Amino acid sequence: MVDSLAFYPGCLVLQRMPEYEAATRAVLGALGIELRLVQKAACCGSPVVESFTADWVYLAAYNLALVEGMGHRAVATVCGGCTNTLARAARALRADPEVRAEANRRLEPMDLSVTGEVEPIHLVRLLAEQEEALRARIVHPLSLRVALTNPCQVFRPSEVVLTAEDAEGAKGEDWKSLRPLRFDEDHMAPQSLRRLVELTGAEVVEYGGEDECCGATLYLADPGLALAAGRRKLEAVGGADLLLHGCGNCHLLLRRFQRKITHGEPALRKRALLLPQLVGLAMGLPEESLGLRKGTWR
Repeated sequence: MVDSLAFYPGCLVLQRMPEYEAATRAVLGALGIELRLVQKAACCGSPVVESFTADWVYLAAYNLALVEGMGHRAVATVCGGCTNTLARAARALRADPEVRAEANRRLEPMDLSVTGEVEPIHLVRLLAEQEEALRARIVHPLSLRVALTNPCQVFRPSEVVLTAEDAEGAKGEDWKSLRPLRFDEDHMAPQSLRRLVELTGAEVVEYGGEDECCGATLYLADPGLALAAGRRKLEAVGGADLLLHGCGNCHLLLRRFQRKITHGEPALRKRALLLPQLVGLAMGLPEESLGLRKGTWR
């Protein structure tokens, strides 16, 4: 079992969702995994940055270099955008000597270097790979009906979100022949998050938008379209007790922006939890350690 991992929570979680970081640390700590925060990290180089400069890859390379400097070959993430961006940057650094050389030229004044060998591991995958250990820790099965939103950028596109071993073995091959994430065989309709929810005793509510984008990344470019995407999800999950998110972007739009989405229609509103909060409750961890008010969920 991995006992220590570098941890890159990303800007959104660090600045606006301390409960996500707290719950992640609590759950993984209970499973014997210590998270070491990547110090002096910058923005991952997200799709927002990529939309206006090709230099996004060097911002991501800086963060990967910090992880390599810590002596780690993997970094835990909790944001779909961060996971996808770091994974694509790592792939570019491994595959393209010119990109790698330019990244290292820029990093040299900071006494850093990068190879691209660091593998980003999102919390969904991390918990999925600890399924048996997690099953043994479930002491408080939850009687809840849960509507989940899969963090789309964790699973798609399959050609870039690969394990390091898959990517190494695929050199020179057509990426379309590659299978998707090792921990989930269907990148268009992933099952990993669903299995984790079911492990807690909760029931997963079926609805058509489970694998659709939440709309959060659209918000900066077209707020109306983003809120419409969120509304479509809320309208489809009427029978659920709560929404479950494995990405800070999903939680931002579907929980923090709920009042903007519903426009005073309280019937559409839903409570929401982050993945480690739901898992932590089923593990019997103190609510306060999960960033929840005591007595709110028990």
